[in-house]
Amino acid sequence: MNANDQEKYFLGKVKDLLDEGVEDLNSQTRQRLEHVRMSALRAAGEKYSGLFTPLRWIMVGGFSTAMMAAAAFFFWQHTPPGELPVREVDDFEIITSSDHIDFYQNLDFYRWLAIEENDTTTGKAS
Repeated sequence: MNANDQEKYFLGKVKDLLDEGVEDLNSQTRQRLEHVRMSALRAAGEKYSGLFTPLRWIMVGGFSTAMMAAAAFFFWQHTPPGELPVREVDDFEIITSSDHIDFYQNLDFYRWLAIEENDTTTGKAS
């Protein structure tokens, strides 16, 4: 006897025992059991379909979570270290000062003017 034959034999014995038990029941209980059995068979035959099945939402949620974790891991591992925008102390002073920006746009002119004033006070002419 192979496994398939053993299963059929077992199921046959179980069915016979249950049928014997049903014969001992009164007719009202037997009708209720038959009604419950038919409802269960109908429910088992119906499948959930469509977008709103719980299993589908679980799968979508799991997939979304996995994708977000993968994206977060990727960006966490591959983010280059940022460089400071200020490389020199002079630039840092410009950024943090309260002077008007026009002063720094004409900074070359003011430097030239300071040099010229220095030259005229010391007596040097250019």
